[in-house]
Amino acid sequence: MVGEVFRLVPHPQARGHRTLMYHSVGIEHSTTTVDGDTLGIYSMTLAQFSAQIDAIQAMSATKGIAIAPFGSAKDNSLSITFDDGYTDALTVIAPLLCSRQIPFHVFVSSARMNGTDRKYLSPAQVVELSNMPGVSIGAHGATHRSLTSLSSSELAAELQASKVELEAVLQKPVTTMSYPYGHVDESVRKAAHDAGFTFAATSKWGFNEAASDPLLQRRIDMWFGDNKRTVENKILGHWNWFGLLT
Repeated sequence: MVGEVFRLVPHPQARGHRTLMYHSVGIEHSTTTVDGDTLGIYSMTLAQFSAQIDAIQAMSATKGIAIAPFGSAKDNSLSITFDDGYTDALTVIAPLLCSRQIPFHVFVSSARMNGTDRKYLSPAQVVELSNMPGVSIGAHGATHRSLTSLSSSELAAELQASKVELEAVLQKPVTTMSYPYGHVDESVRKAAHDAGFTFAATSKWGFNEAASDPLLQRRIDMWFGDNKRTVENKILGHWNWFGLLT
């Protein structure tokens, strides 16, 4: 009983905007191998993802936490984002979320989009996905390199290419991005601004306030194995101590 009461009580600093970070969802676990995922936490089954979405919608209804598009940063709200642009964003995730009228945002690496590895969305698939109700697309680097490892000229070229190449496919402005591997410092933040991005997601754990830097938005990592209670506690802010480690 004590655990149940704790689970339903928001952390004292639980207000703000939450951006949830997902990667891959398959019919079975590990349908898609997420690059660099040595712990196997970034791909989950459709059944598990559906259960997490059930918990998120229940929290939205009972706690008044609005599910909003990425970039809105409304108080006491949350957004759902997916890194890397895997094909399952179109084939598995979109059918579920669109049927529930839940907006979501997918960050796409343009080089992967234009490559031959079809675990990533192709240009035609990116367009198809972007035309679905509630779906929006952001950049995730051109070549998915660590941006903090690049020279100033390489950094500017990488960010500009990521934006221009996606815009050429979508035929609409791309003003949001996610920093590959979460690697960002002040020079990368400035370069993102100079490239024309107005809202960007990091891998730093936590909530965002109205005064939070729009180009340094924190997120909440969602993992394979997160059950209903874990999802609730993450949304209520009980995991925000994890920001000290990220």
